[in-house]
Amino acid sequence: MRDFNNDGEINVHGDFNVTDNSQTKHKLYIHCSSEELLAERPFRAENISIEQRKKVNRLKPHYGLAILLIFAAAIWALYQGKTDLISILMGAASAFIGFATLKATFEPNSFQREEQAAVNEITKILKQRRVE
Repeated sequence: MRDFNNDGEINVHGDFNVTDNSQTKHKLYIHCSSEELLAERPFRAENISIEQRKKVNRLKPHYGLAILLIFAAAIWALYQGKTDLISILMGAASAFIGFATLKATFEPNSFQREEQAAVNEITKILKQRRVE
């Protein structure tokens, strides 16, 4: 550390080596053993379910808003005794929010699609090796 000054200058007089000590080696799935693939597949599947739970928790306020608007439209129509523009608009807004939230819940996001593709690739390789 004697070569680094407080003002940001680096004065190296001789060899300067940086050792990373990183032990992470990335391999393609095709180069992994069957045991490694069998261990990797549940990990990827669990990532998908964790992401789904996070997505549902993020969308809970939207579910609540849709339910609140449905009840508000029903109470407004009950109070007025007839169907008017406000109750129609609140009902339509609640239906739109509810549909959009359900669509976002069941449609996989990019992370889930990538993890599912990895699971599918692992399954395909294991079938080709006749492990499954």
